[in-house]
Amino acid sequence: STALETPVLGWSAKRLTEAPTVRDEPVAASPTTVVAPAGRDRSPSVVLITGASRDGRANPTLQRLARGLGRVGYRVFVPDLPGLRRATITPRTLAATIDLAERAAARSSDGRVALVGVSTGATLGLLAAADPRLAGRVSVVSGIAPFTDIVRVLRLGTTGAYREQGRLMSFPPDPFLKLVLARSLIAMLGPVADRDELLERLEAVPDDARDPLAALRELSRQRLGPEARAAVALLVNRDPERFDRLYAELPQRVRRSLEQLSPIEGPPIEAQVELASAPQDKYFPLAESRAVAAIAPRHRVTVTAALRHADPTPSLRELPDLVRLDAYVLRTLRAAR
Repeated sequence: STALETPVLGWSAKRLTEAPTVRDEPVAASPTTVVAPAGRDRSPSVVLITGASRDGRANPTLQRLARGLGRVGYRVFVPDLPGLRRATITPRTLAATIDLAERAAARSSDGRVALVGVSTGATLGLLAAADPRLAGRVSVVSGIAPFTDIVRVLRLGTTGAYREQGRLMSFPPDPFLKLVLARSLIAMLGPVADRDELLERLEAVPDDARDPLAALRELSRQRLGPEARAAVALLVNRDPERFDRLYAELPQRVRRSLEQLSPIEGPPIEAQVELASAPQDKYFPLAESRAVAAIAPRHRVTVTAALRHADPTPSLRELPDLVRLDAYVLRTLRAAR
């Protein structure tokens, strides 16, 4: 209620609960907002993982959510993980997620931590929960609209086609997805000179650009090294039938780095997994959430039109969808205890 600023209920919640303490501090080298319940030394820990967003942990809705969780007894960590504020996800982002989750678990009342994320942040939560260093220490992974297979998503972002059950299906995503994928892939390249030049071009592209990869199509590739040429060829390709060949031409090291960011390629997740997604998400097909069944025996996927990608849009006109969203939230809170 306080996170969504719900009329009457939000006011009542604030009157009936005590405001938490809020401070900013580095946690495992990531700048982090830490919200703690008033008057408690030990409490369950929750890590809120942002998506790829310029706002990062300063996002107002995320900050209200952290404070709302603090009011009802959770210690909440909201980090700015490496790359996310620049719309980039790399193995370094994942390593920082795992490090921070370990620290948060160590500061909880029972040695465990709940990982809650939106979009790319939900994917990072799934990946972290599967890491052996967190075995038995994750109470629940809860996420809204994650991706689970970065190779399928890379095809989707570049060609507007998605492979499901062996068939290619049209799914034109929001253009911002292309920009996130391009920045992330280029950030994994070497040598440094090629990588930095391409990243500079991509970081100059506005997040709301309708054709974010125009900067790469206009580039002369002759002077680039083989790694950069292969990456640019993949990114500017629009033919889904050519994708597999172009992906295979990426350096093996780069492909391994990409596949580290695919939960579907990792070990099983022992923790309870709660995912929610809109029936028609603007970035990732619903099949990306449902694919978690292959790696998480204890999973549930809630489909609700009360979401617009990662943003809740509650409305009494969509009461059944709102009830489903509320049930997803309550299951997450119970598991996080």
